[in-house]
Amino acid sequence: MGLLSFLFGGCGKQSAAAKGVTPQTMPPGELSYSQLDITERFDDPLRLKPDDWIQTAALNESVPDGKGLPPVGASADEVYRAADRLSRFRESIAVPNDGVYCPVCHIANTQLARLRAPCPKCGRPLLQFGWD
Repeated sequence: MGLLSFLFGGCGKQSAAAKGVTPQTMPPGELSYSQLDITERFDDPLRLKPDDWIQTAALNESVPDGKGLPPVGASADEVYRAADRLSRFRESIAVPNDGVYCPVCHIANTQLARLRAPCPKCGRPLLQFGWD
């Protein structure tokens, strides 16, 4: 289940298509994001062991005008500040199966217990990362 479904009680509800309603789409630049990076595939966390790290990609590379995303070419400090703000939002709600990531080094791990521990590459505190 995606974060928006989780937040807005979509679990167990009939889909718009099943109700005969045409789904509305929203331009990517109008979406608000709860993290700055993504992974390549949805099943990435399923194949990772607790000590494995996976490469992530910056969302602003593919959605340059996304709400809450730093501009492409932003400094590492600016990227981290934006990611920290979004992580604090994610941390305020219980999101099952979240892990951690470093938005500067672009790496993620499945173990939420590492939240705020130092990044193994740059030493910045790790932030909360959603896999779905």
